[in-house]
Amino acid sequence: MLYVKSLSDVEKITLENMHRYHPRYITRMRAHAVLLSDVGFSVTKLSTVFGVCRQTVATWLHAWEMGGVCALFDKPRSGRPCLLSDGTHRQ
Repeated sequence: MLYVKSLSDVEKITLENMHRYHPRYITRMRAHAVLLSDVGFSVTKLSTVFGVCRQTVATWLHAWEMGGVCALFDKPRSGRPCLLSDGTHRQ
């Protein structure tokens, strides 16, 4: 089974704040997945809860183990810059 190692109090507070207040839905979802893994949710259960495949959840948890909080954010992508202002496009 793939679970995250026990989270420190500081990590839990940081992840809880990310889960509640981060402007991007996917980042909030990843933070929530790490928190739920810490309390014993399996990868299979998490994939059901979030509606994604098991490999996606495993990737999130592995990224957390390798890079911590910074690994939960999306990396910049190439392509044309967005024409809409920050307040008008969907996240």
